[in-house]
Order: sequence, then structure tokens, then C-alpha cells
Amino acid sequence: MDLPPAPGGPPGGGSNDIGGRSSKPRQELGELSRRRRDALKEQNEKPPILLSNFVSIEKYYHAADTVLEQFRQYSSQQDLDNAYIIGRRFALFSTESLPGHDYYNSPKPELIKLRQKNVRDLEWVTTGIERIVGVMDRQELERLRKQREEESLRKLEWEKSMRQRLKGTAKSSKKISLEEDETLDITSKLAKLNALFPQDDERGQDHISDQDHTSELP
Repeated sequence: MDLPPAPGGPPGGGSNDIGGRSSKPRQELGELSRRRRDALKEQNEKPPILLSNFVSIEKYYHAADTVLEQFRQYSSQQDLDNAYIIGRRFALFSTESLPGHDYYNSPKPELIKLRQKNVRDLEWVTTGIERIVGVMDRQELERLRKQREEESLRKLEWEKSMRQRLKGTAKSSKKISLEEDETLDITSKLAKLNALFPQDDERGQDHISDQDHTSELP
């Protein structure tokens, strides 16, 4: 998953030690990290510069080597974002800017040598960029996996909380039901006790009144 360190030898040597091409199918490469890379390009990438023919092309090749060295450093430090930005900067400069110089296709042997070295460097950087994109994809995949795990954990916590709340509600309902049963029992007992004693109804009052009248007869 980690980006291999940049090769120790000259980048123009034609070596692909930066990790080789990704084993993933080309159509899948970069899909997961597309948003991340688009954001990097939007924030940092500028259109290719137009070279002046009044400046020797050797100086531009030297500038390209400086950018290449930055790419190597960021790659060795596994600073993927900066390595991606600088790698694309080198690639755009080598493919868009340099060919626009009048001396780019010069037949001079020393300029042919510089051009060929730049082409080899471009292949090496392109391979490195593909490798970086592959690592970015895996990082994004890991981030999504952790996000799903966190969401699953939050869901489990929510379900646990709901079960506890429902359990507490059930206990409260049972307690209320038991209290109502006890109240009914007491009421029934009071009704039985009241039945053991005579009631002061109209019939009882009439019976007492008759007895009083009888006692007054001679």
C-alpha cells in the first residue's frame, strides 16, 4: 500500500523502480480517488506555460530536471498529494511546453541527448503518477471501509439505546399495572367489610320507627 522510495539512480536511466505499472485494469485505476485528484488539480494546477525562444532550451531542460528532483523527493517521503501535483507539472511541461520551443527538434547532438533524457524521465514520472493514483485509490477504499464501520457502530449503539428505552418503558407499564391490581384488591376488601355491617337505608329507618310506635301502645 505504501509508495516505494524513489530509485537511487539517475531518473533518466529508463528504470521503472518507482513501482511499475498498477496491476489494476486501466479502466478502474483512479476511480476511487478521482475527487481527491480533481481537487488537487483545481487548487494547484495551472495551464502549461509558453516558452520563449529567446531563452536557450538548455535552461528549460535544467528547469525540468529541478521539478523532477522535487517529484523524487516527495515520492520518497510518500507525500502523495505533492508528488502527484509536481509529477503532473513535470509531465505537462515536458509534453506541452518544451515541444513548443523552436530548438526542441534541433539536430544538434547535445540537444538530442537532452531531449531523449527528458522523454525517458517523462516515462518514469508517468509510471510514478500511475503508482501514486493506485495508492490513492487504496487509501480511499480504506477510508470508505472505516466510514462504513463507524456508521455500523453508530447504528448498533442506536439500536442498543432503543432496546434499553423500550425495556424501561415495559418495566414502567408493568409497575403501573401491578399498582392498579393492588388498588382493586383493596377496594374489594373494603366492599366485603362494608357488607358485614348494616346499612342506614330507608328500610332500616322504617323498622326502627315501627318499634317505637309499638312500645307506646297500652
